[in-house]
Amino acid sequence: MYTIGIFRDSSQPVLDYTKEFVSLGHEVTILQVGDVGSELVDVDAFIIEESALTELSCICKNILELRMRLNKLIWVLLIDNNEEVKTKKKIYLQLGADGVSVYEEEFVLQFSNILKRIENKDDLKILQNISTTKALLELLPENLSVLREGKVEINLTKLEFKVLELLFNKHDKALSYEEIYQQIWANENTEKKEYRVSNIIFHLRAKIEEDPTSPKFIKTVRTIGYKLALNQQVHDVGMNKA
Repeated sequence: MYTIGIFRDSSQPVLDYTKEFVSLGHEVTILQVGDVGSELVDVDAFIIEESALTELSCICKNILELRMRLNKLIWVLLIDNNEEVKTKKKIYLQLGADGVSVYEEEFVLQFSNILKRIENKDDLKILQNISTTKALLELLPENLSVLREGKVEINLTKLEFKVLELLFNKHDKALSYEEIYQQIWANENTEKKEYRVSNIIFHLRAKIEEDPTSPKFIKTVRTIGYKLALNQQVHDVGMNKA
């Protein structure tokens, strides 16, 4: 069904949950901690195992590099449930991990269920709500609105909602002007494609950004187009405000 990459310290006692993944039809590949230089495109999701010898900084580096390269499910599996767990969870989630949990017998089923729902792309909001106590942005299709940080509901036009939904479903991935235009105005011909896309982004920023001149969510990616940044601490390189 899915290929799951597990970053594991070779000195770490092996947790036997990998057999459960295989019994569910998944393929498991063991990766060396810190090795994100290999070809990982065919891996559908990642588990980073904590160990007594793996430093916090090493796990943080793994999360950052994976998140910058790939839009895949990333989970950190903690071995010990001690007083540092709450602090570690916060750090890993801030760096872009989708989830952090202490190992327990139910972990395999929990992880498999989340992976299925995300890979089906039925509702990426599920993952966002699991990862944080409140989503940064939550789409409300029935109202043609968006809920910002669980507090402010912002009404949008039908066109604005369609563009935001497109960016949301591809969040943290840059979409070109052409891609956005084709998805929203596919049957219309105009020479001003970039202008129309830029104009709708301008109006969206005016509504959802606290400071449209310094956008927090809708980022401009030079020479490409736009992206919706939901892992903001990772993705500010090579972007401007225009």
